[in-house]
Amino acid sequence: MKYKRVLFIRASLATAWVGAVSPPIGIAYLVEALKAQGCRCKTIDTAVGCSPDKLYRDIRNFQPDVIGISMLTYKYKDTYVMAEDIKTHFPDIPIIVGGAHVSTLREKVLEACNAFACGFVREAEESMIEFCQGKDPALIKGILYRNDEKVIYTGDRDYIKDLDSVLWPKDYGIDLNSYLSKEILILSSRGCPHSCIFCPVSLAIGKKLRVRSPLSVVDEMEYWYRTGYRRFAMLDDNFTFYKARTIAICDEIKKRRLENIIVRCGNGIRADKVDREVLEKMKEVGFTYVSYGVESGNNRVLRTLKKGETIEQIEDAIKMSIELGFDVTLFFVVGSPGESMDDVEDSIRISLKYPVMDVRFYNLIPYPGTELFNWVRDNNYFVKQPENYLNDASGFSTYPVFETPELPYQTRIKLMGRLDKVTKKVRKNAIRNKLTSMGLHGTIAYYLLGNIYVSDSFQALIRQNKIIRRMLDALYSRIRRKERSR
Repeated sequence: MKYKRVLFIRASLATAWVGAVSPPIGIAYLVEALKAQGCRCKTIDTAVGCSPDKLYRDIRNFQPDVIGISMLTYKYKDTYVMAEDIKTHFPDIPIIVGGAHVSTLREKVLEACNAFACGFVREAEESMIEFCQGKDPALIKGILYRNDEKVIYTGDRDYIKDLDSVLWPKDYGIDLNSYLSKEILILSSRGCPHSCIFCPVSLAIGKKLRVRSPLSVVDEMEYWYRTGYRRFAMLDDNFTFYKARTIAICDEIKKRRLENIIVRCGNGIRADKVDREVLEKMKEVGFTYVSYGVESGNNRVLRTLKKGETIEQIEDAIKMSIELGFDVTLFFVVGSPGESMDDVEDSIRISLKYPVMDVRFYNLIPYPGTELFNWVRDNNYFVKQPENYLNDASGFSTYPVFETPELPYQTRIKLMGRLDKVTKKVRKNAIRNKLTSMGLHGTIAYYLLGNIYVSDSFQALIRQNKIIRRMLDALYSRIRRKERSR
């Protein structure tokens, strides 16, 4: 290997809304792949806190042969500055870059930041191994490199078809106790075959869906179970895409007696890819929490978004999930092409119709390469230019980055304030339902805790304070285990 010591840096994902929830799973896969080739790897996650002085000290102490930075579009300008500063302090160490931002914008990333020697597009396990072996970049598929002053892309690399051949993470190269939740992320599939006009996921990981076998998925869960972990999160949006596979995973969990686990599908699963049999199986083995990307409360807007689902399918999935005892979160987007205030009222109606655990209304963000982006650009609806809003793009923001004739800018700002009140109403009802199930209806705790829970300051603690977050996780696990034993 030409590069035997590899230092990975995850550019900060911590925001004013969300702290360092979980470790970087993409980097973890690269660490595992390179370790198998004899490399020594270390990971620095700036989301858990890392001053420039500490970063430089860690680099000097580790003495890497190459530094790899993983980045999203969020705060990409800050990441460019960080890379330039690292290059100034360590001019002889090549800096490479990967992540969703690079997979989406490609040549533009290296053209904008001279500190990057190479960029890695989409899956990088195989291309990183070839790079560290010292192979000529021009001969490595799936990377960006510099030829004099020109940035060259070597062309798309074939996706890894057999995901069971990919080593899943056993060593993140980082202290896992640094994160808010003591929870292991499981990535059971890659790719997304759907065509939602606003989603950049397929640009980063491709439209071809590839899945791991049930044995592989549960092997990973069992490994971490034996080390003491009991909380897991299925990271992929298509966990339930194949019914037989989902059932087989549940059967394997039961067969191996992975008891008292809590499993979340927090990123969202497709409502048209669940039925009662699947949900019952999931609930039986420890799945307690599911999220659904509703996006809109009516079929007209769903067709515009090319969601590929109907509101009837979505409502059926919500009802089944609640009947079976799942905690349910619903995701909505605001500002879709042609969406009117009446359409938003339909979304509000759905959010209040069922006793769900949480709802979230996100400002729609047009990402380059998506159909939505082209539509906003072609209609000149931007109120903030992409080079500016992409740096701080967040669905949590009250301020939209584009407007439409149906929902002008000022109308949408006021609307987001109203939707915040809807969210708090749903959360207050949810926590009071939990307290009622514990026999605390009508008590001081019933009224006091409901108001505390929905406050902005307490929600910030949940998202940013490790002690509070883990206390709530432990309480949630205890309640769920008690419910299961009844």
